[in-house]
Amino acid sequence: MDLNAVVEVAIGLIFMWISLSLATIQIQEWWMTFLDKRARDMEAALYEMLANPNLKSQFYDHPVIRSLTARKRHRPSTVAAWFYRYPIVRGFLKEKRKLPSYIPSQNFALALFDITMTAGTESSLIQQGILKIRDDFEKEQSKPKDQAVIDALNILSDMAQSAAATEAGTSITNYTKDVLKREVKRLSDRYLSSNDENLRSIGKALSRALREASIIARGELEKVKQATNENAEESKSGSISPGTTKGTDPVLSELRQGVAALSVISPELNQTLSTLLLNVEEYTSATERQIANARENMESWFNNSMDRVSGVFKRYTQVLAISLGVILSLLLNVDTISVAQYLWREPAVRQVLVAQASRLQPTDTQSGITPQETVQQFTEQFGGLNLPIGWDLKKYGAIALYNSDCQLFPRPGQFFGIPVFLSNLCVTQSHSTDSTNIVVKLFGILITAGATAQGAPFWFDMLKKLVNLRGTGPNPAEKGAGK
Repeated sequence: MDLNAVVEVAIGLIFMWISLSLATIQIQEWWMTFLDKRARDMEAALYEMLANPNLKSQFYDHPVIRSLTARKRHRPSTVAAWFYRYPIVRGFLKEKRKLPSYIPSQNFALALFDITMTAGTESSLIQQGILKIRDDFEKEQSKPKDQAVIDALNILSDMAQSAAATEAGTSITNYTKDVLKREVKRLSDRYLSSNDENLRSIGKALSRALREASIIARGELEKVKQATNENAEESKSGSISPGTTKGTDPVLSELRQGVAALSVISPELNQTLSTLLLNVEEYTSATERQIANARENMESWFNNSMDRVSGVFKRYTQVLAISLGVILSLLLNVDTISVAQYLWREPAVRQVLVAQASRLQPTDTQSGITPQETVQQFTEQFGGLNLPIGWDLKKYGAIALYNSDCQLFPRPGQFFGIPVFLSNLCVTQSHSTDSTNIVVKLFGILITAGATAQGAPFWFDMLKKLVNLRGTGPNPAEKGAGK
């Protein structure tokens, strides 16, 4: 047996598998971008972590997280004129909201800190109500997407966020909160007087959100804040665990009050954050380090959750890669067994493939390419070599099933083909005289799909070793690097 010919056949097959792997990766990236898979998986994970859809919307609308989102801005919106006296830039332009596919753990901790510290304020509850109205309006299929309404709600949300930060402070008046409540009521009255049923429903929802936020803030949240303050006073006087809160930073105390307030909004998140903040003061007496410990605990919680999301995403991509490998192999008729037999018979074609493979270099995939362009590139790359790749459609004068050139299990004197039901059409391979049958064909295609799923980097390493084995060994530069 000619060992050099065996190596050349292997190089030709690996070159084909690399090309198909690159095509699979390109289609996979296109599909992931089309579905926005990474961002949706992260959104689902954050929903589980925050355990409240309103808190999730508030988190994504936070400036720290919103800055990670690539938004497309268009012409100025048609928001009511009275809104323009508020210097909130985001509402002046239309924007297409898109969730980020990656959030650094530091940004997560900062945004969650801010949301938690303002959780016990009336303005924060108003913001959650506004965001819920906006999200429901955007998701409702039967409602026209009036961008002016969405912009108005976005501006109110920004005002509510600023008011919540002001309200949570101890030395600043609640003037911003009063302005917020007045403008929410004004917009609610305006929509309620409209002839549009959709706008009237939004007006009712705004009025209800304002009323519910006021009731909850005066009732449950006020009780929680009073209980938290009483516990803090008892702790300072030594009644509860003397030394536990000694030297506690005021920011950390305010954070604990916000966590306690979350028991009304999201009991599950309250339990999680209470656990993360448990005894952080005992680790160090430095108040700055107490805040750092609390933030590190939140970052670790986020990273652990994202590790689980990454594992699920990786398994999804592996299944998708195998599925795409099978689909492409069937679509293009890339049968490893047939190609290997053809390369063994045609040394000239082997030489061409080996020459192309020797010049092949790893390249970045083009995520923006369409599946049609990917398939076309692969076909053009190997089409000129007359390889047994691709399908032909033949038409006979009678039913193809009874034709000797269209048999799933051909006998001597017959040829392989796939009859199209009971028509006179037959799907044949490009080299119709090659001996094969449907079982061998499917087995060869499955080999191709399995090899494709290994990925291009794996086969690049194998190709490099085989090219060196066929030639005179590694070049002098590689020898020098290995010393």
